[in-house]
Amino acid sequence: MMRRRSLRALTVLAIVAFGGLTTACSNDDEGTDPPPTTDLSGAYELVSVTQGGITLTPAEGATGTLTLTATTYVLSVTVPSQAGPITTEDSGTYQTSGNNWTQESDNAGGFQGVGTFTLVGGTLTVDVTTAGVQVVSVWSNTN
Repeated sequence: MMRRRSLRALTVLAIVAFGGLTTACSNDDEGTDPPPTTDLSGAYELVSVTQGGITLTPAEGATGTLTLTATTYVLSVTVPSQAGPITTEDSGTYQTSGNNWTQESDNAGGFQGVGTFTLVGGTLTVDVTTAGVQVVSVWSNTN
């Protein structure tokens, strides 16, 4: 039962987490500056990914890389499944504002959503909700 639930969750995870997000942020307050953006540029390795209460790490067979420039991302993530590893590759654009994260996939379908991020030391955590599904991924900077 756990294996089937894991496969179902991971399939959704692969679609949602790496499909992309986009939301336009606007500031209607005149005379105020928008929150600063954060440059997250660098290369990252997957530490963990959580969706539907299931957390996978490299010890459970989840692996991945994330490369960020100031405005673009390239992602490759592999998760285990009953039929063998499932690899998802995605690229697109992202923006930060304060601790808000918006992203849009270049892939067909351009999955969209919105989330937040934290960067503590070299650890980047991205918490994204797309189509009502929340995915939290944790990445370690390898630069």
